[in-house]
Amino acid sequence: MAKETSAPLSVSERTRAALADAKARGVVLGSAGARNLQATLEKRTQTADAFARQVQPLFTEFLAQGLTHRQMAAELNRRGIAAARGGEWTHGQVQRMLNRLADSV
Repeated sequence: MAKETSAPLSVSERTRAALADAKARGVVLGSAGARNLQATLEKRTQTADAFARQVQPLFTEFLAQGLTHRQMAAELNRRGIAAARGGEWTHGQVQRMLNRLADSV
């Protein structure tokens, strides 16, 4: 039983083939700049705004209590409320969230 062996494609050959396939599917190659990033930026902004709306009542409560940014972060962490990316809150994140909430009003 003779097996047919062929040499594996080089990286450059695989890359050329993948780019040709993408071009055949209608993907615009070499597009750069703000227009190329617009959809991603809009999606990230929508996600951040949705998260801000979700935690807005907490921040309203904290502001009414007169807590500092660090105290707010500590209280959010104590309550087990994850930050936007799932980690613990920092005073910088609290400040950015308050700025986002102020801009949305």
